[in-house]
Amino acid sequence: MVPSPCINICQMDANNGLCLGCYRTIGEITDWSRLDDVAKTNILAAVTRRRQEYDFCEDVLRCDSHRND
Repeated sequence: MVPSPCINICQMDANNGLCLGCYRTIGEITDWSRLDDVAKTNILAAVTRRRQEYDFCEDVLRCDSHRND
């Protein structure tokens, strides 16, 4: 059984359509309970990539804001 990545921070980001807590799309969230383990594992891989991309963007934004100080 593949555990859900949900961390109970359920708010969708209007800019990218991802949950701010688990980095899943609304479709991935609603389908999760009906998916097999292979599909869930694929979503978790996508979540990992999204988290890295999002965290990278946040770091860049912080760096840019510090340069302007």
